[in-house]
Amino acid sequence: MDGIITIVCALIGSGAATALVTGLLGRQAQRRRTETGESQGMRWLLQDRLEQQGLKYLRRGLITYEELRNWNRGHHIYHDLLGGNGDLKELKEKLTQLLYGTKEEKP
Repeated sequence: MDGIITIVCALIGSGAATALVTGLLGRQAQRRRTETGESQGMRWLLQDRLEQQGLKYLRRGLITYEELRNWNRGHHIYHDLLGGNGDLKELKEKLTQLLYGTKEEKP
């Protein structure tokens, strides 16, 4: 009789454990989908903001050290932390040249 009770307890326990693990994995998958959507939205918004700011500086023909530092901080978040795809690489190079590049003298 003890053997049957042990088997029944094992079956009930294993079913409960399976249900618990399945529930936790399902919850984790749902959280991952939500974070992915949020991350994509944040990445898109930050990319748009960085493009607008960068183009403003290029049209102006001037970027200050503080503006470039702040822009680079946003770019770090976009590219490294949110997984940006490198679309802003060329803009970043142009902004860096705007501050540090040598200007040709016009005759």
